[in-house]
Amino acid sequence: MTLKNAEFTAIDSYNLVFTGDGTGSVPTAFPLGITSGDMNLLLPTNGGQGGETQAYRLEMIIVADQAGSGTLVITGASQGGPEEVIASLALTAGTTIESGSKVWVEDMTLTSFHLAGCSIAVADSGNSRVAKFGFDAIGYQFIRFYNTSLTTTTEIEVYTRFF
Repeated sequence: MTLKNAEFTAIDSYNLVFTGDGTGSVPTAFPLGITSGDMNLLLPTNGGQGGETQAYRLEMIIVADQAGSGTLVITGASQGGPEEVIASLALTAGTTIESGSKVWVEDMTLTSFHLAGCSIAVADSGNSRVAKFGFDAIGYQFIRFYNTSLTTTTEIEVYTRFF
């Protein structure tokens, strides 16, 4: 994607940004100086141009290798800041087929740790369709995912897009 001005609205395609096997662990210490993540919102592939990004909001959809459940924790950080927990999602993958044996996460239960007044939501959950999670990413440069547990499902894939 070629960017000319980060102030314009962009519609991005979904990109695989994280694969988890349920063995992740959320940090227990939060030092200053974070310089990386699973996503760097200042990279051109994530809507970045110089010190600006088009990734004001992120939307996520999740595929599992088979029906089951799990937990995904999402964190964010600004350059040089501490890692901040944004949300925890309880996930259930069921009968909505992506392809082959892969199934979509159809149900998400959100526990938000995001700032009050910032947009954060789960949509289309519990309807035998692809559930979606989105949040306001303004102020974050790095996004990280922790897949802390899986039951029956042995792997999840997180796809994101910015808008």
